[in-house]
Amino acid sequence: MFRIWITIFILTGQIYLFFRFRKYLRQINILPVWFEKALIPIFVGSNLPLIFVYFYIWQLTHFSQDILAVLVPFFIWHIATLFIFIVLLIINVIKLPFNLSYHALTVHPIIKLKVNSMKETSGFKKFDASRRSFLQKGVIGLSAYSFVGATAGAVNGNDFEVINKTIMIPNLPEQFKGFTIGMMSDIHSSVFMNKEDMDGYVSAMNALKTDLIVVTGDFVNSQTEEVYQFAEAFSNLKSPNGVYGCLGNHDYFAKDVELVAKKVDECGIKLLRNDAIKIEKDNSFFNLIGVDDIGRNVKPDDYMIRALSFVKNDQPKILLCHKPYYFSNAKNLGIDLTLSGHTHGGQVVFGKVDGTPISLAAFASKYIAGLYTLDKSQLYVNKGIGSVGIPFRINCPPELTVITLA
Repeated sequence: MFRIWITIFILTGQIYLFFRFRKYLRQINILPVWFEKALIPIFVGSNLPLIFVYFYIWQLTHFSQDILAVLVPFFIWHIATLFIFIVLLIINVIKLPFNLSYHALTVHPIIKLKVNSMKETSGFKKFDASRRSFLQKGVIGLSAYSFVGATAGAVNGNDFEVINKTIMIPNLPEQFKGFTIGMMSDIHSSVFMNKEDMDGYVSAMNALKTDLIVVTGDFVNSQTEEVYQFAEAFSNLKSPNGVYGCLGNHDYFAKDVELVAKKVDECGIKLLRNDAIKIEKDNSFFNLIGVDDIGRNVKPDDYMIRALSFVKNDQPKILLCHKPYYFSNAKNLGIDLTLSGHTHGGQVVFGKVDGTPISLAAFASKYIAGLYTLDKSQLYVNKGIGSVGIPFRINCPPELTVITLA
């Protein structure tokens, strides 16, 4: 169902852009006729692979990299046109109240006559010509920016960043000051995240030499079989105080989530499934808590309260919860720090306003990437290393996090 809705959204945008581009070409009337006629094969050719990609390739667990190289222009086209579609959509939403007001006023015959008379003046015609020229240049600039950005994202897709973050926990025992937690999320093992790719991320995380490592879900993309290459690569992930994780929604998309969980456990990642464990050092400890992916008619508090039932002390509580949506629930239950993923940091980020990523993820959550605070409780959202839908990231590199407790 997820793929069906994604496909419908993409096709809606493509149909809208086709008619918008055709109208634009007719308005400027400076390009050869064949250029307008070329729009049909361009749009049809760019969308034919949709069924192949979303309903066939994502079902595979092994995939020729040569075929992926052929598909790169297809993904660049869809990333770029998605950005153009969203920008034009936002502009139309902003213009809507003004257009409605204009049409409402011009219903009156006297006002309509005066408006039409104004349009015939030389001043208005000069202004209108200037406006059209500005819009034409804007469309060209927007298109160029979109395609250059999409191409850069495809070329630099494997470049990741290491983010170091110090997080204060008021009642942290002295023994854990300076304790480091390596964080990974949203692996999405698939044909677009193969064993070789995962080997590189595992080596990079090991090289950071953190005291503890956590992986906050989405080990696979949607197929049960994807867990085997994941387990083979992540069996090499090591830290002195162990590696822990929680399940994500894509792990539940697999037909056999219990087999996925079993193989993740066997490869050395101890899954916390609505339970808790003590991380001990020099006769002191903090509580590491983990919950299964919250959803499927499950109330957030149900899983969290079940996990907290294993905590019989007042020491710090760090929660692994795949989705960041339930930060306020965690705060209300006395969780000191929640570690989440899920959002991919937006994956395709169109820009930032006051440090907040502008992306489709913003429609689903106000917690997209980085550190957030509610009263004394904190949340860190990791951008993940994998991708979903389109196997590229724009302005949002994969992330490995080193959290230092203080």
